[in-house]
Amino acid sequence: MVFVDRLAMRRSGILILMLVLSAESLIAQGEIDEQKRVMLRDESSFAGSLNSNGFGANYRYGFWRNARNQLILDADFAYVKHPKEVKSAISYNYSTHRYVYGKENLFWELKGMAGWQKEFYRKIDRNGISVRWYYAGGLSIGFLKPIYYKVFTTSSIGEILTEEYLKFDPGIHQQVIGGRGPFFMGFNEIKIVPGLTGKTGFSFEYSQKDAIIHALEAGISLTVYPKTIPIMATEKNSFLFFTLTVGYRFGRIIDISVASRSRTWKEKRTERKAQKETLPYPIY
Repeated sequence: MVFVDRLAMRRSGILILMLVLSAESLIAQGEIDEQKRVMLRDESSFAGSLNSNGFGANYRYGFWRNARNQLILDADFAYVKHPKEVKSAISYNYSTHRYVYGKENLFWELKGMAGWQKEFYRKIDRNGISVRWYYAGGLSIGFLKPIYYKVFTTSSIGEILTEEYLKFDPGIHQQVIGGRGPFFMGFNEIKIVPGLTGKTGFSFEYSQKDAIIHALEAGISLTVYPKTIPIMATEKNSFLFFTLTVGYRFGRIIDISVASRSRTWKEKRTERKAQKETLPYPIY
């Protein structure tokens, strides 16, 4: 069974549609871009994303292989939630924290992937947009950290008899839960689960400066593990995760020419400053 939050899918779908419509409007208009461009180039960028089952961060390095295609290396880190998670409010007058009843483990993913990015449309003016399609696959390492609950044992009149931190147990509802335990409790019990992953999506790069990357992205990913990932103790878990993603990417172009490699970083900074001052419009 693949867990997908339907509300999150609907919101992601709307955001993807907005990105596509924005791309169409930007492609059709703009002023000719006369700034000096880097010919021999790679790309280095970071991204943050909102996912249908959590959130994540990404680092990507792109090697241009020809005028339209890049070899990309990706590193992803994501926090994954169960679609049935609901935070509970504490109604007692104790020093407590909100918690998700029945959650057994926190789950993170660290992914390493390789793939390709193809540029379908290249921007030719400063208000234009570059439309790219990317796909990649590789390995995923899942990290499971057990969650501890702050549990009170009370007398028949509500007086607190004991206070301790326990992992979730179905019988815990017979006692009083005072919220989640300390975040770092249980880090010495982390379990590692290896898996396989793949993703694809579109990137809309809109920076007005050739040497800088600003992009909006929308995509999907699929990750599979050899066993069920026990996020919740009170709900059905899965070994397969299908995710919708929207995100923002920023980075820079790396000049890989021989002339660039021979210059110091101070010389490169001076050159970039001089180019910026000669432009008739602001750059972002």
